[in-house]
Amino acid sequence: KNMRLFKDILRLLIITFILHVLWENIQAPLYLGYSTFYQHILSCLAATLGDVIFTLAVDLGIGLLKEDFAWISRLNKKDIIVLSVVGLFFAVGVEWRALLFNRWSYAEAMPIIPYFKIGLAPILQMIFLLPLSFWLTKLLSMKRS
Repeated sequence: KNMRLFKDILRLLIITFILHVLWENIQAPLYLGYSTFYQHILSCLAATLGDVIFTLAVDLGIGLLKEDFAWISRLNKKDIIVLSVVGLFFAVGVEWRALLFNRWSYAEAMPIIPYFKIGLAPILQMIFLLPLSFWLTKLLSMKRS
């Protein structure tokens, strides 16, 4: 049972890394200062590492709340919605903080969410990729069982 849990967490981390490193690099031109893929690969990898750590924290947090660390194998529609909402709030917080402390700025191409004045791409990233990571992990885990 512990080995299956370890494998699920490892799958989650790998899936999360792949999805987020792709997204981070695709959206990089939407930020000011972007010039080439090679110049920004390290900052995209750093952002991806943050995404992976956040996903692991969410997994742990939900496992604690459910008192079930193998909860991914029972992932349901309600969990997907909760993950999307958690991703939304996290992304909004990260964007507001980063803009407040001038960690980054948006290029003209970045679609901006009115009122919130934050970029749409990083918000969509967490709304969709956080639950997708868990769903794909569940699918792979079921195939390996």
